[in-house]
Amino acid sequence: MNRPAVKKTEAEILTEYPIAGLLPGWYFRLRETSNQAWLAEGTDLWGHQVSCRVADGDIQPCVAMARKIQRELDGA
Repeated sequence: MNRPAVKKTEAEILTEYPIAGLLPGWYFRLRETSNQAWLAEGTDLWGHQVSCRVADGDIQPCVAMARKIQRELDGA
């Protein structure tokens, strides 16, 4: 069953996704899950999410995924 999307505030998102400024409207976090294995995750205020496993803590592949989703949402 689908739930209606509820827009969160920037303050709410920043508590869990503290990295901002990489892509307008998106917020990210980066966690080391084991030695030299990283999980990058991102979300927007509407709850769209991206995640990917990255090497060396490089968050850019996750930002690129979010950029692609944002373009699709914008209709471009």
